[in-house]
Amino acid sequence: MFSKIVSFFKLDKPQNVVKRQDENSLSRAKKTPIKNARDLLKESTQLKKEKRFIDACEKLKEAYTAADADELMVKELLRLPMYLQLAGKNDEGWRNLNELNVKHTDVFSQAEIANQMRIFLQKEKKFKHAIQFSIWAICKEIERDLSNLSDSEKMTDEMAKMTAEYSFLDGSDEDCKVVGTTKKGNPITDKAYVMFQERIAENKSIDGIFNRLEKDIKKAKLTSITLPLSEDISHYLTTAKHYNLRDIRDIVSNRVNGV
Repeated sequence: MFSKIVSFFKLDKPQNVVKRQDENSLSRAKKTPIKNARDLLKESTQLKKEKRFIDACEKLKEAYTAADADELMVKELLRLPMYLQLAGKNDEGWRNLNELNVKHTDVFSQAEIANQMRIFLQKEKKFKHAIQFSIWAICKEIERDLSNLSDSEKMTDEMAKMTAEYSFLDGSDEDCKVVGTTKKGNPITDKAYVMFQERIAENKSIDGIFNRLEKDIKKAKLTSITLPLSEDISHYLTTAKHYNLRDIRDIVSNRVNGV
């Protein structure tokens, strides 16, 4: 009987200790809640408003390493290079932009990053260099919309295949306007399809390019090259199968050096 009582107390003591440790752990967790990435982004924004740019950069870096940082969008990641620029760390900011450009290669991110590079260079007052990225942003927007067209066509073909296999999926609507045809001959009724086509046509046209570049070229005090450069770029965008930043640099340099 005595041995059983001793055994009972030997078992009970560790259990109580573990229970108290668990309670202490929970208490500490309540006192120091884990901040999510977007809460940290808000804090960095406030620090920026207070012109505490170094602190704002550090808070952004903290946000990017938070447990839920993978939920952040590219436009939120693009804050850091701009904050670094405000903190006087231009080289680090430009390096960060290039790292993002290498890491995020999808067509949507590429268009955003190219445009942010243009803005970054303009804020550095490197207006001639910025012209290249004004054009590069147009290239990336065209690639994005070409991808959108391709996705729309693939979806149309997939739906046509499923409808053929499963008759109960036939949700054809006579009121749906056909705006195109896939290579397989399936009618496209995606309303956004026309918008993508129109944006591509606008971005490749001389007038469209002229309107996009006019202000940027004016900042570089090179207004005389606006039209001829727009004509050169329009021809390039219309004829090239793939766009290359080196090609854009050469086209811009030829016009700039000719002034």
